[in-house]
Parts: sequence; C-alpha cells; structure tokens
Amino acid sequence: MKKRIRQLILLTAAFTSAMLLTPFSSQAASLLPSDRAMELIGTANTAPAAKADLKYSEIPVKSFRVSNLSPDVTTALDYTDWWFSEWEDCRYVFLPATADREKLVINYSGGDTLSLNGKPVESGKETSILSEADTFEVSVGGKDCGTLKIMQSNLGCIYLSTSKGGLDALDNNRYLTETGSVLMLNSDGGTEYSGGIEKLTAHGNSSWDYSRKKPYNLKLPKKADLYGMGKAKKWVLLSNYIDHTMLRNKLTEDMCKTAGMECVMDSVFVDLYADGSYRGTYQLSEKVQIQKKRVNIRDLEEETEKLNSHDLDEYPQKVSGAKNAEEYMENSYKYFDIPNDPDDITGGYLLQFQQWNRYGTKCVSGFVTSRGQAVDIDGPKYASKAQVEYIRSFVQDAEDAVYSENGFNSKGKHFSDYIDMDSLVKAYLVQEISKNIDATSSSFYLWKDSDKTGDGKLHFSPAWDFDLAYCNFATSRRNSDGKTGYSASYNNLFAAYFPIHGYDDGGISSSSGSGRPTVGISWVGQLYKNEDFVNQAAKTYFSDFKPYLDSLTKGENTYMQQLAENILPSAEMNNARWHMYGGAPYAVFTATTSGASFTDSARLVSEFIGKRSDWLSSYWEPCTYLRGDVNADGIFSIADAVSLKNWLLAMPDSQLEHWQAGDLCKDDRLDIYDFCIMKNELLGKS
Repeated sequence: MKKRIRQLILLTAAFTSAMLLTPFSSQAASLLPSDRAMELIGTANTAPAAKADLKYSEIPVKSFRVSNLSPDVTTALDYTDWWFSEWEDCRYVFLPATADREKLVINYSGGDTLSLNGKPVESGKETSILSEADTFEVSVGGKDCGTLKIMQSNLGCIYLSTSKGGLDALDNNRYLTETGSVLMLNSDGGTEYSGGIEKLTAHGNSSWDYSRKKPYNLKLPKKADLYGMGKAKKWVLLSNYIDHTMLRNKLTEDMCKTAGMECVMDSVFVDLYADGSYRGTYQLSEKVQIQKKRVNIRDLEEETEKLNSHDLDEYPQKVSGAKNAEEYMENSYKYFDIPNDPDDITGGYLLQFQQWNRYGTKCVSGFVTSRGQAVDIDGPKYASKAQVEYIRSFVQDAEDAVYSENGFNSKGKHFSDYIDMDSLVKAYLVQEISKNIDATSSSFYLWKDSDKTGDGKLHFSPAWDFDLAYCNFATSRRNSDGKTGYSASYNNLFAAYFPIHGYDDGGISSSSGSGRPTVGISWVGQLYKNEDFVNQAAKTYFSDFKPYLDSLTKGENTYMQQLAENILPSAEMNNARWHMYGGAPYAVFTATTSGASFTDSARLVSEFIGKRSDWLSSYWEPCTYLRGDVNADGIFSIADAVSLKNWLLAMPDSQLEHWQAGDLCKDDRLDIYDFCIMKNELLGKS
C-alpha cells in the first residue's frame, strides 16, 4: 500500500501551479461566506403617517360601546368601544370570537338618533344589527358620519380592568405599575381565569422601546393554570409589534419542542381588551423562571427565605471588584448581605448572559467573568455572597476550560465536565438557524440544579426572544478572529461569530475605554473552533432540526401556512388597529420583511427560513461525512487517495461522491495540499 501511495506522489509532481490552487467546484463558491457589508440600522419607523385630511374625526357621537361580548359568562368586563382609524378615516368595532352578533348591546350617547345603514339603533337594547353586514354607513340625525367596519377574531380573549391610569398611562411611562382585575376566556367562551391582577408592568427592552403596541408582565395574586400551560403567578403578554408576522417567537418555540430542548416556554395567542379598548393580538407566554412547570430545578431563593427573618430584598446590596453596582468590570460581582444560607448552595441557579451596558441596571445579583462575560443571576434574584461566589467560581472554571487550547482548565477538568454539551449545541443551533441578532449576548439562558438533585452541569435553555430574528433586523457581528456574520444574509454563519458583548474591532470594551481585557469571541464562538463541537452541531441539526424546518417551508400546506392561518382573523383585526404590515412604510426596522398582507409577511419569513435551511444543510453536510472518505464507501483508505488524485488530474469519468470530506485543510478548496495531508495520514505520518 505504501508503494502505491509513493507512485501517486510522483504523479503529483507534474501538476502546474495553477492546478495546485484549483478551487473544488462552482458549487463550492456558493458556500463561501458573503462579503457584502450590512448596515446597522439606528432608527426605527414606529409611527406610520396618518391621513392628513380627516373628514370624520369629529362627529356628534360622544361614545359608542358594544357589550355582551361573552354571553356565556356573567361579567361586566366584556365590552369594547369603537375605535377611530386615522389611516382610513373610519371607525372599527373589534369583536372577540365569543361574541354572538345576533345578541349584542349597543350603548351610545350623542345629540340625536344614530343609524347604521339607515336603520335607527336604540341605545341600551339588545340588537342583531351588527350581524347584517361587516360595513355600515353611520348617520346621526341624517348627517353623514362616515363608515363603521366590524371585524371578529377566532381566538380566546383577555379582558383587563385597570384600577389606576390605564394602559395608555403605562405605555407612556414604563416605570408605572398597574393593578385591577382580569377575565380570560378561550375561543369557545370557557373561563380560563377570573380574578385580580397583583401587578401589570412593562416588559422587554427594544421590544418596548420600539413598539407602539407595548408588551407587559402580568402577575396574578395566586398561581393559575392558564390555557393548559400549568400553574404559575407570573406571565408575559408579548405584543410582537416589531415582528410583522407575530409568529417568530411561536415558530421558534415549536422548533425547540420538536428538537427535544429542555424547559421550553409555552404560549397561546389571544385578543387583548383593556378598559373597553381593543389592544390587538397578543401572545400570552410562560415567564422564564425557576418553577416546577418551567425551569424545574431547586428553588434556592425559596430555601434561603425560610432561613432569614426579612424579605431578601431588604438586605443591603454589596459589590466586590467594582466601584458600585452599576459598573461593569471584569472579575466583579454583586450580591446581598444575607446572614443565613442553606447547607446546600450548589443550586439551583437560573442565569442569563447579559449585555455589558445592561448589567448595571438589569442585573440585581450577578457577576462578570475574567473575559468580560456579564452574567445575570435571575434566580436567586437576591443572592447571598456565598451563593454568588459559588456560581461565579463554577462558571469561571467552565469558561477557563472553554478558552484553553486543549479544552482543560488549570484544575484538569474539561469544559464538558461543567457544561451539558447537548443542551449547548441545541441552544447554539436555535440562534444560528434563526440568525437572532441578540444570539449569545442577551436573553441567552442557562441554569444549574443542585448537585444533589441534578447532574452538576450548566444547561443552556430556555430559548427566548426571537422577534428580531429571521432577517427582521439587518446588522453584523465581528469577532477578534476577523470572522463576520450578517443577520440579513441567509448564506453565512452568524451566531458562531459573536463576540462577548462589549468588544469592538479594536479589542476594546465600549464601556470604559481602552485597556480592557474583554475577549472578542463568545463562548459559542470559541467552541466553534473545536471540530468535535462543529460535528456534533451538524449531526444534531440534521437529526433534530432539519425535519421541522422542512415541514415549516416545504410541500403543500406548510406548517408556516398553518401557523398563519390559525391566527389570520385575529391578525387582520390587529393590523386594522396597528398597521403592522403593508410594505416598507409600515416596517419598524427592515423594510423587506413587511409584506403586502399578513400572509405575505409570513411567506417572506418562510422563504428566508427555507433558504437558510438549504444553505446550512449544504454547509454542514461535510461535517457528517467520514474524514477523507471522498468515494463515500464508509472507510478512509487508499481508494480515496486514488479518487482524489484522479479528480485533481481531471481524469475522464473521475468524480467525488463526497468532495467535502476531502477538504482536509478546511480552506474551502480541494487541491494538492489536501492530497498530501491524505497521503500522510494514510502513511501514518503526522
């Protein structure tokens, strides 16, 4: 065998220098990373212009309220006021799925009798008039008062009654807190919850700042099982205003479930009404928190509370390694001076990788690693010094192993001793597939259970916050290796090229000027240099993610179409209220993601995901091949060297079944250098 290889080596001496650099094929050219620059968008279109000439904005009707919207429930909350659209110069009544249009009650006030399509309406009486048409001409005392349009949803609904300034006041001041009562119904009219609201507050960062339709956190006075998602007090009402399909978070949730990820947060779509005002389509979601039905690990905060006489947030906050709790500084941490700890402080901990500029204000307890990764301790939110020092040390040891040359830290432990690699690979794939612009820098959750009840490792889940993913925001991320990913291009890696947030191209943290040790590549980016990690990601992609992506985008009646059709009536109502699609004028960030209609917007997302999936399949397919097995016979042998030699010499009928398996230089080319490596490996040379 060695003699035959030597003969092959002699053949290569006749190669010209041009042949030495021959690219493997035109197919390979399509796999090269895109070099097209993407511009970071700094402003958003959050308020589409209304019509300048409004003929019907002022009419002699002071109020128009429709009630008895949920006739199967005894409640005073089921009503809505008509709404004036400045875009269309008309009025709307938005009805929930539970409304029987034959048995509605209309109350109005004004100077004269109001008529719809010429028929007088008796205020305060049950009427079937709204069942007669979807569009009515409104007149008062014979005077033309414009058009009234009726729309009806197909989803369950939530009625809020606030006790303070209402949602408009909260929308204008994110630091306010509302209380009140709430009624939640399913689409059949059955009651999911009826009772008080302990707290209603603002939710999110960019999703709040750039949304006219605001998202909220909802806290109930006691645990309740809402829409079959399990009992809990804390919930989130996602507005999805930035996402023109409102489906990006939902399809990601379904993808995570299909891939078998841990701790996937459930959600349902509902119509939201507040104090008679229709607010649009919302996604009621479980909140990421330590709890049996959510992140099911030991509640260390609850155990700590039992051992101390005061509420944990009443103890003083302290800082080590930084000037104050607001400063982002490597190797610093902040905690609460809590006197008593449980005997076991090894878990559970719910953590989140955080952006450096949010660390000071968003992280109550937390720490910054030696390489600049800010970590928010979401649970226990009020952590003691011993607890923070324990989890900080554990994460630092894991990071040291990740960034070492051989994967082992100074204690002789491998990064896989600290990290559940299956969960991290899946967490990475979700970010990479979706091209989430936050990727590993924010809303990137991980947790560790107690060593007594868990495996003693960091698990990366749940996936969260994808409204700016799937080509919904054009930006780029560049790490210290010079690798750049573009969020709006389907044919390049993105999450693998993320830096730790706070790094810029000069290797300088944006937080405090020059001289900072913040590294320019994230944990995932560092691990992506490891061939075993890449191969595991590729295999997991094909086994656990690709089938779902195919169902989402390929064939007749795709799953993406089904997702859109499931909420279409509600989405049409939502758009009449908020104008979230219709092309570039209505786009918040990226004009190309807003379609002419709701289904058109969903189609654009589906097309992007389809292209993304096809590209990732081509890109990662070589990682599933046996190294060097270019003839695809399942073994790496002299036959592969012969096949590669014949292909390089352009011999007649020469072909490579798995040409990617022969790129041993990992430079996206097949040439004599790959052949030489193949020869040396077959000869047993280093």
